[in-house]
Amino acid sequence: MRTLIIGDIHGCSGALRRLLQKFDPGSAEDRLILLGDLFDRGPDSWQVLQDVKKLEAAWQDRFVLLRGNHEDYLFQKKMTIPMRMMWDRVGRMATVRSFQEHGERMEDCASWLQEHSVLFYKDPRFCCVHAGMVVFPPEVNDLYTLLHDHDIVLENRYKGPLAITGHIALPSAVWFAGDKKTAEKLPAEKWQSLPRTGTICIDTGCGKGGSLTGMLIEGDQYLLRSAEE
Repeated sequence: MRTLIIGDIHGCSGALRRLLQKFDPGSAEDRLILLGDLFDRGPDSWQVLQDVKKLEAAWQDRFVLLRGNHEDYLFQKKMTIPMRMMWDRVGRMATVRSFQEHGERMEDCASWLQEHSVLFYKDPRFCCVHAGMVVFPPEVNDLYTLLHDHDIVLENRYKGPLAITGHIALPSAVWFAGDKKTAEKLPAEKWQSLPRTGTICIDTGCGKGGSLTGMLIEGDQYLLRSAEE
């Protein structure tokens, strides 16, 4: 079975479609994992939602949508002023405009996203979370760590079984060993051996002028590919 993991889409429907075309997944044995942050910054959040709904319908139980910090903002019943200011700074109004152009409100999709998203995914070879983990397994970490934290990955502190994350926009995908110093830029379009420990971050700045990156895992090997916004 192959597993395709896609980083933070941030309202860029064109990049999502181009990346899927590059990988051409769809075997009855393939699995698709989205690392969260579907909305904000990019211009097409409404279209991203439509595309993701179609993917969920097509892939069914082989489709996994992780919850990101931008989904978590949307789910808040009572948002603090600092949190609302943060959400505004990271692109909320782009999503508001995208939904308004189609006569809809972004708040109306919150229930579907809550029902169809999870906080983590575990495979014998790796686990996926949006932001990061302090310790393994993912379920013992708190919500802030899984969805919002930047420091754990950037400070290179996690050295448990391999975690694959998004959340932190980097120029390219990077493997962090968890020893507070070793961080390796990962090459694209080249099959590599899958690390057993540490963190691989595949958020490459889609919605911020960067690209959308996907990671195809087959056995103990992986391949990275990207699509521009």
